[in-house]
Amino acid sequence: MPDLKLYTVADLREWLENNRPAEGLSERVIAPTRAWSIIHNPYVKDEDAIVAAIFEDGELAAYTASFPDMLESKRVWWASTLYCYPKFTGKGYGLIVAGSLAEAHEPDLTYDRWGAQETVEIFHHLGHQTVYTSRYHLSDKKIDSNTLRGKLAACVQSFRKALHTWPKPSKANYSLRYALFIDGEAYAFMQAHKGIDLWLRKQDMLNWILRYPLRQGCTLPDRVEKDLHFTSYTQSYAYQVVKVYVDQQLQGVYVLRMHDGALSVVYLYYAKEYRDEVFASIVDHIIAIRPKEVITDDNELWMYVRSKGFFAKSQEEKASFSIPASVQLDTNFNLQLGDGDSFA
Repeated sequence: MPDLKLYTVADLREWLENNRPAEGLSERVIAPTRAWSIIHNPYVKDEDAIVAAIFEDGELAAYTASFPDMLESKRVWWASTLYCYPKFTGKGYGLIVAGSLAEAHEPDLTYDRWGAQETVEIFHHLGHQTVYTSRYHLSDKKIDSNTLRGKLAACVQSFRKALHTWPKPSKANYSLRYALFIDGEAYAFMQAHKGIDLWLRKQDMLNWILRYPLRQGCTLPDRVEKDLHFTSYTQSYAYQVVKVYVDQQLQGVYVLRMHDGALSVVYLYYAKEYRDEVFASIVDHIIAIRPKEVITDDNELWMYVRSKGFFAKSQEEKASFSIPASVQLDTNFNLQLGDGDSFA
């Protein structure tokens, strides 16, 4: 018989801080790093249910989690890490765990971003509507090196990259300040330059993301057991808050994330008249870091970086945004890459 369990903030805290887990609660249900982050979210309450799991004859079958955010003055919830083990698919367990957690917070207050197709279908069953926004990738060509042709292609690509001369940093007129948090100056700038963004996260929410990341870098990730589908362990993981000044005036703020060789522009705000200086500063980061991949939700930045010819492959994907049916969206709006749980 299936056994559904909901775990609260208090349950997770008792597990993590005192090693007293509630029945069934373990790192197979939610990664400790992710759980530690969520219990320090600025909007959680001890009684909030934030993890749902279903067991069949004592075996974990499916699980999901969520965390709160503030939309204007209303507390809403982001769904995250929905997964059903293959041997249990077809039984509706994904719908049960997602639906039970949404019901605990009221379904009209639950949102989902960048979900797999199965997740999108589950939220359709819950009555949500889904729209899609663009996400852009610039990278080396992915090659299957398990075949002889693939090995040859990989050698050719590596040879071409070795011959490729990266340009020197630009001569654009800008200076930078780095930070570990969003300060008052940066947040006021973001408020003034959010444009058609659907919303701007609260300052304390942004700083929660920076201070309590959902992932952690580790020196020997191959030695870590990864029973959990949404593992938090990765080889390298770090954020940088970058403030861009032109003639000593703040003209841009962005957050960069380095994750196993991929550089993501998680949040990006800039004065339109100083777009080229802000974009040049991002390109200079790319030249210095030489990432394997660059990811952004900003079309103009994507086009700008693509024009530099650093990467062989340019790709656009569609990221889902599932919202309650009662929510009315403007026909023209923008989402930042970090919205939802995409900052992870």
